[in-house]
Amino acid sequence: MKQNVGRLDLWGKIGLFIHRFRITFILLATIVAGSLAFFAPKLPGILGGDGFKTKGDYQTTRKILEKDFKQSQDTLFLVFQKRSGTEEAFRTQVQRVVEKIANTEDFASFRHPGIDPTMQKADIAYATILLKGADTEALTKNTLAFAERVRKESNELVQIVPTGFAVINDEINARSQSDLKKAEMIGLPIAFLVLLLSFGRFTASLLPIINGILSVVAAMGILYFVGREMELSIFVLNVAPMIGFALSIDFALLFVNRFREEIETKSVGAAIGITYQTAGRSIVFSGLCVFVGLAGLFFFQIDYIQSVAISGTIVVIMSIFFSLTVLPAVLSLMGKRLLRKGKWSESRSASFWRSFATFVMSRPVLMVVTVLAFIFVSLLPLRNANFQFPGVESLPERSEARIAYERYENEFNEMIKTHADVTIVVETDGSVTELKNLQIVEKLIQKLKQDKQVYRVTGIDAPSAQLDAARETPQVQALFGAYTNGNKTFIQIALKNKPKSAEAKDWVRDFKKRYEQDGLTYYVGGLTKFEQELEDEIINKIAVAMTLILGSTFVILMIAFRSLLIPLKAIIMNILSLSATIGIVVWLFEGGHLGLEQSAVMFVLPVFIFGLVFGLSMDYEVFLISRMYELYHETGDNDYATLEGLVSTSRIITSAALIMIVVTGAFAFTDILPVQQMGIGVALAIFLDATIVRLLLVPSLMKLFGHWNWWFFDTSRKQEKSGA
Repeated sequence: MKQNVGRLDLWGKIGLFIHRFRITFILLATIVAGSLAFFAPKLPGILGGDGFKTKGDYQTTRKILEKDFKQSQDTLFLVFQKRSGTEEAFRTQVQRVVEKIANTEDFASFRHPGIDPTMQKADIAYATILLKGADTEALTKNTLAFAERVRKESNELVQIVPTGFAVINDEINARSQSDLKKAEMIGLPIAFLVLLLSFGRFTASLLPIINGILSVVAAMGILYFVGREMELSIFVLNVAPMIGFALSIDFALLFVNRFREEIETKSVGAAIGITYQTAGRSIVFSGLCVFVGLAGLFFFQIDYIQSVAISGTIVVIMSIFFSLTVLPAVLSLMGKRLLRKGKWSESRSASFWRSFATFVMSRPVLMVVTVLAFIFVSLLPLRNANFQFPGVESLPERSEARIAYERYENEFNEMIKTHADVTIVVETDGSVTELKNLQIVEKLIQKLKQDKQVYRVTGIDAPSAQLDAARETPQVQALFGAYTNGNKTFIQIALKNKPKSAEAKDWVRDFKKRYEQDGLTYYVGGLTKFEQELEDEIINKIAVAMTLILGSTFVILMIAFRSLLIPLKAIIMNILSLSATIGIVVWLFEGGHLGLEQSAVMFVLPVFIFGLVFGLSMDYEVFLISRMYELYHETGDNDYATLEGLVSTSRIITSAALIMIVVTGAFAFTDILPVQQMGIGVALAIFLDATIVRLLLVPSLMKLFGHWNWWFFDTSRKQEKSGA
């Protein structure tokens, strides 16, 4: 059978070129994937923390406190909990451990109940220790090694649990790697089963899985080199495979399905050419939509979001690359052997979807009203949504580090839940201990005490004249040593407002304006400042990011389908369905429904879902409208194109959506809360998009708008004919 090359456009000719040099393409792609696969296992070792940080006062303040006042986030908390015995025996055991630490460990600071009796109660005590390290990496390594040593000091009388940033971060890292394996063990076998039922042949079903593995492994190999140059969040381990497997398998499913259709009546070369011209073109436009959605995330200068954007864009590029090189080359080799049909009867499937499409298109107004009503109800939980940034609650409730830290807070730092904690670093002109500077600081502290929102102020708050007169006494020397260093001092403030309240965030946001004073420079820190800066970064950049995502998507779809109305409808439908998704996620987590742990939803989740899923969900829009576009191009009949386009793609879109839901939804069974929320959010968004949007809204609106859907296409085609 001759290859009908005359029908092929540029896309088809590229496919034909790959077919002719298929062995070369397979070898080159294998070399690329194999080389990058060597570095992929090294990626976890260079990843940073959770990535919830941005440039601003909080980070500057934290660095000053670490360098000048030895208040490091690497400070380890040792929580001692009585298991049995008397209170006196418990105290003796605590004293034994802290004395051993003091005599054997090389530390920069060490506070314990022997120095401060308020750090111990009848059945619980705690100590804080900051070890020494040549650099941050060495300090973290020393801290984690010490944590393991001191954990072994536990016995039948006392349990010792190390906690704090370093331990929590290390546990998140370990659980993230474990979660990835768990998600793969759940998602990939089920995805393969769906493919097997759809294709009915082992080799055909295996191709999308292989495509996904190549894309993810290659992307993680590239991310290793990126991570050596900049800090990447540990959640890259979950985000990259989640996106990569879902997208690559979807692309391969579309490509293989179209090839199987074409190979029935064409030679292998011609089938590859037509498949590349249709499905290949759709993959590129679909991938561009995902790429643009992720590119919009680069506006947010938050490490976590930047890591998602970087890992996502790399894995998208790899997915497109392998889907349009290795996949067609392998299909060229397999050829007619892929002709066997799936176990599902395609005639019955087509009959069902034809009946369904006819039903929907005969009641377009009812369908639109029903879907909009559902979306409206789904949006209701957003009225009282409480978006927050995750802390120790990122770990599961059973985590020892989380349990110990939360018990420490309940027993020794209960006020942190009711009063926002703010740290102000004050920089003076010259040494803080000079009389003139002591007077300036005293004036500031007195002004703070008079603030109606301030509950308590701690610092060098004795009268400046008294401090100056008694500066040589041990008490004043100790005070200066604790609160001053050169031209810097810090003030600890507890507000009357709760830590995550809007009032507390307004207070820290406006602090510099409210307390502007000659001779002083301020740096504001604390948990409230941390969240305020992250929230402001998102709120201030959201409009620009969304404009880029929506505008670029509109242009891409307009070029792809030569339509103005279709891209506009697609964008509006996506916004509605994604908003409904976020509303349902809020209902699930904040209400603790369906067995989920009751918790606040991540503040960045809406941004993540819009940036990622907006592009992913365009997969189905591109797949569906591409087939309608082909049919309308041939017939000029909108209703026929809509009906036949829906019938011919519904089965494959359903399979693709099911696979993507399984792959991303598998992360709902993980231990890390942010990853769990991401997995559920993405899976739910895809489910809503593939059902109520693609199967109900799209055909209904296509029917209602008729030829107006293709006004731009019709106009340009008439102009081309008149010009000819």
